[in-house]
Amino acid sequence: MAVVYLVVGTLVGTYIASELAWPFLNFDIAEITFGRLRPLHTNAVIFAFGGCTLFASAFYSVQRTGSTSLWSNKLAWFTFWGWNLIIVAAVITLPLGITQSKEYAELEWPIDLAIAVVWLAFGLNFIMTIAKRKTSHIYVSNWFFMGMFVMITYLHVVNSLAIPVSMFKSYSIFSGVQDAMIQWWWGHNAVGFYLTAGFLGIMYYFVPKQA
Repeated sequence: MAVVYLVVGTLVGTYIASELAWPFLNFDIAEITFGRLRPLHTNAVIFAFGGCTLFASAFYSVQRTGSTSLWSNKLAWFTFWGWNLIIVAAVITLPLGITQSKEYAELEWPIDLAIAVVWLAFGLNFIMTIAKRKTSHIYVSNWFFMGMFVMITYLHVVNSLAIPVSMFKSYSIFSGVQDAMIQWWWGHNAVGFYLTAGFLGIMYYFVPKQA
């Protein structure tokens, strides 16, 4: 699925870039304008492609570096299907303009809750697998994955704190400058801990294996 999301996300990105050069490509259809599709592109590449890649790599490497099997296969399947349903929800809501208007955190509160549940399921399964390892040490890549899990949990929860006013609308508990500061505390550190720490964990396992 990660490869599929990479291709789809790249195609959407190419299309919206073309809209900037040739505005008639939006065909006066609100759902396919740059403003609606740009969040879909970033979410597809960062969270759909990136998330599936990180989950698969973390579950794959933790078993091999710990000489053990996953703590719960059912929880792993729950993570897979839950994350993909979240992606489907994003594909539906973002083009419709259902958004919190926070970059890299656009999805509305019901989807945010689903993200938290699936993310905790991933983290629990990963950490419990490490706990039942048959090796004496914890391999370096697993420390990066655990660091990613802990910090993204903290960042996502704080940045997503909101007051729901309807099924698909909420307002952040922060306002003004404070809201902007919290938002980019998330935005910057999502890059630092999700796209950097997580992918360093991948490289610390796969690069030595291929060398």
